[in-house]
Amino acid sequence: MADLAGKVALITGGSRGVGLATARRLAREGAAVALVARDPVRLADAERDVTAAGGRALALVADVTDADALASAVERVEFQLGGLDVVIANAGMGRYGPVADLAPATWREVIETNLTGAFLTVRAALPAIRRRGGGHVVAISSGAGKRGYPNMTAYCASKFGLQGFMDALAAELAAEPIKCTTIVPGSILTDFGVRTREDRARSGDTFLDPDDVAEAIVQVLVQPAHAWTQEVTLWPR
Repeated sequence: MADLAGKVALITGGSRGVGLATARRLAREGAAVALVARDPVRLADAERDVTAAGGRALALVADVTDADALASAVERVEFQLGGLDVVIANAGMGRYGPVADLAPATWREVIETNLTGAFLTVRAALPAIRRRGGGHVVAISSGAGKRGYPNMTAYCASKFGLQGFMDALAAELAAEPIKCTTIVPGSILTDFGVRTREDRARSGDTFLDPDDVAEAIVQVLVQPAHAWTQEVTLWPR
């Protein structure tokens, strides 16, 4: 997939942050992008953002925990954009606190969004990717999928699980022309969890920009067919 012109990508969590930055970057490479998110207002803004820059975008309101909604989204992508080559499982949420105070419903919400949501997204997309003769599955993990942090048990568990899911998926698809890549970024300057982008900027800590992650995604997508990057770890400095 050395040339992204004419390719079609579906991005969950596509209305802001890393998802929107990636949509813009892929559009500059000539790819059509389907943006999946829950908030129709933000999603419409994101679609206008991409199309105003000369890209081709399709906004799809769907929750990644809803298998039927994702299946319908993929059907629309195939019908309106002509197929599907790349799926980027980016949607995620952060809910934090000590285990003793963490409500079971909060635990389930994080796991269902960050881990089950990725599974359902990939499951819905794979038949369409196979119909195109192959493609690429990308998942956005986190440094919290490699190391445990206090008050982040649900988030860490979801991202550790995502790492395992993607490793197993890569082995499962090894005989097919479908590559699987996990992007493992450190802290990113976005609105996430209880901290806004402005809060993070004022903290004095170092952060990645969403465009940094988007660039890493493009680099793995444009590698020649015989090359495969299974995992990219990206830290701010």
